[in-house]
Amino acid sequence: MMPPRRHRGRWAPRPLLLLAAALALLAPVGGRAQEPIQRSVSQSRQFVIYCSDIRLRMAVAGYAETAKHGVLEALGLGDHWKFPIVIDLRQPASTDTGRPISQVGLIQTDGGWKTEIDVLLREGELKQVRFPQLVIRAILLELAYRDRPPQVGAAYSQPPAWLVEALAQAMQTRATGAAPNAALFRQLIATGRPPKIADFLKSNVEVMDPTSLAIHGACAASLLDLLVGTPGGQAGLARMVHGLPDSNGDAMALLLQYFPLLGGNEAALEKWWTLGLARTSALDSHQALTLPETDARLTPLLKITLVTDPQKKTTAEYALTDYKTFLKNPGAKAALLECFKGLSDLMPQAHPLLRPVLLEYQRIIGELARGKAHGADKALEAIAGYRELIVARMDKIDDYLNWYEATQMPEQSGAFNDFLQDAKAMETWTPPKRNDAISKYIDQLQREFE
Repeated sequence: MMPPRRHRGRWAPRPLLLLAAALALLAPVGGRAQEPIQRSVSQSRQFVIYCSDIRLRMAVAGYAETAKHGVLEALGLGDHWKFPIVIDLRQPASTDTGRPISQVGLIQTDGGWKTEIDVLLREGELKQVRFPQLVIRAILLELAYRDRPPQVGAAYSQPPAWLVEALAQAMQTRATGAAPNAALFRQLIATGRPPKIADFLKSNVEVMDPTSLAIHGACAASLLDLLVGTPGGQAGLARMVHGLPDSNGDAMALLLQYFPLLGGNEAALEKWWTLGLARTSALDSHQALTLPETDARLTPLLKITLVTDPQKKTTAEYALTDYKTFLKNPGAKAALLECFKGLSDLMPQAHPLLRPVLLEYQRIIGELARGKAHGADKALEAIAGYRELIVARMDKIDDYLNWYEATQMPEQSGAFNDFLQDAKAMETWTPPKRNDAISKYIDQLQREFE
């Protein structure tokens, strides 16, 4: 929560906000701090950019409009802005010592409320300014408070940091045409340490190194895609942003409030998040999972989370072998069907040796969901034993192959020498010159144009 600032005078372009660059906006800015500040207004007239370099002003104006279009499209909203967004890019003055290089916030002037981005163009520090995130944060602030500005002196909530990162990542993905990094999520799952939703939502991006920042951005984009994919997800995101004035900025509370279908409690949200990351890791589904990857993906799918006390919103997690206990819970059938669906989603990429395991678990879960528990104990014990046997034997086979390759193959076998020789010959082969009429005509045209 942060208090709004009040400026007296016209635009008072001595702001409280942001900048730096990530889009060739890092070019040196000409002019001196004491020169009159010039301004440019964007196409929609919402963005007012102050800077002495007209090239930088125009680049910022164009990018700001692009960012706004992306945010509004993600939230399913039209462009009905009320607060102008002032972007002040300037050389630091002697009085700016110790001042943050960028800031974003709400300010009140005699002419009304504004959202302001303030960036000091300090040489050597511009890489610390993540300009896309600054613009997106300012846009979200205007969306949230345009109809309900805070009282003068009262604190207000900043937009959820994960949403800012997600929208910035979505814009980058759209610009580059890159697909989600499914391999990254598979690696997170393979390590058995996918980020907990609570820890992820509380992450402080300001202290992250580039690698952590890239992982955080990918997870944020995944969360955004998962939420949009829920029934009414886009409208829920818009309501969440508009509901920011009524919150204390708690990202977890906002998700639970505006996306009740996710379970209404942190444990259910955590399971939904974990399964969502697993589905994201399967986006390049033409690539089959290895056996260890399949086994790691299977483990969380076989856990049943149920609400034990609706009033206290407490939950408990059960293994399938605890079915005698959790089948009495009113939510047991829905939880089992969700587990069944998770196994179905995993099936296309599952390693062939473990697909029979998934099918058997699906059969058992289907029987339990219908209330038929006869023989479930023996079936669960048998399939768990078979799964352990397959995993153990494959581990031994991998160990043997690694040992054999390292110790028993001092030289190449020569089995593929003929193929390698033919492939090398093809690299230097040139086709014979053709003497037919069409080839001669094409050769003549080529000579004329050279």
